[in-house]
Amino acid sequence: MKVDWDHLRFFLVLARAKTLTNAARLIGVEHSTVARRIQALEQNLGTQLFKREATGYELTAEGAALVPRVEQMEQSFLQIDKPHNPLQGRIRIGAPEGFGTAFLARLLAEFSQHYPLLTIDLIPVPRMIKLSHREADIVISIDRPKSGPYIITRLSNYSLRLYGSTSYLLQNPKINRLEDLTQHRFIDYIDDLVYSSALYCLERLPLQLTACFRSNSILAQQIAVSAGAGLAILPRFLVNDKTELEEVLSDQVSFTHTFWMLTLVDLQHEPKIKLVWDFLRKQADIQQDLLMGS
Repeated sequence: MKVDWDHLRFFLVLARAKTLTNAARLIGVEHSTVARRIQALEQNLGTQLFKREATGYELTAEGAALVPRVEQMEQSFLQIDKPHNPLQGRIRIGAPEGFGTAFLARLLAEFSQHYPLLTIDLIPVPRMIKLSHREADIVISIDRPKSGPYIITRLSNYSLRLYGSTSYLLQNPKINRLEDLTQHRFIDYIDDLVYSSALYCLERLPLQLTACFRSNSILAQQIAVSAGAGLAILPRFLVNDKTELEEVLSDQVSFTHTFWMLTLVDLQHEPKIKLVWDFLRKQADIQQDLLMGS
């Protein structure tokens, strides 16, 4: 019995994406095309591979049994398509600006030396990178997507504290309690340009505080704090090597956020994606002390 590989490819994407709409978007076709391909495959094999549920397309027992066989074919195809080295080409990683610059850049630069045929694109920007628009292959985000054809894992927690430069703290009123902060200048995000509500740390303090310097770049905020412009809540990994900065009220002003790592379901089995994914997870575990400021 001869089976069209394209039919099997559509089957595998739908098995991972769960809905015709998501599968169609991943492949770049109309959802009706996906439905026709699946119907043709089921007729060809003489068995039902999916059952329609409220949550989407769920595999039947026959469909579930077919998945590992098609995945083996997929891996063989990838090896044929890239006969010399499957770990070549380009992989693009999107990350929050501070994390991408202060944490990932050095690690990925060292990693890339071991895989000279693999090009690493690192995009550290103060906005959300959209997987759905194919802006990156792997995205690290401070917000966990509520839905979508994604594979998601918690990469790591990280700690944020209130900082000021030594010179600023010497030249301004002493800070012994939370209420003393009302006598000080602050550095914060531009509120109408904030891309995640998780960044509203200063606003969570039970005080009326006003920022005198604002930027949606966390690196610009850190530079402004180091220059003595005021106080700011910053990730501890960002100031790890900044000897001019001191923690302020560390027992009263402390936040913990989470980095999530995600990729599209149709990319998770690519060797280069899995390689970088596993590397980042391992490094996040190794670097917990840095991320949490222990």
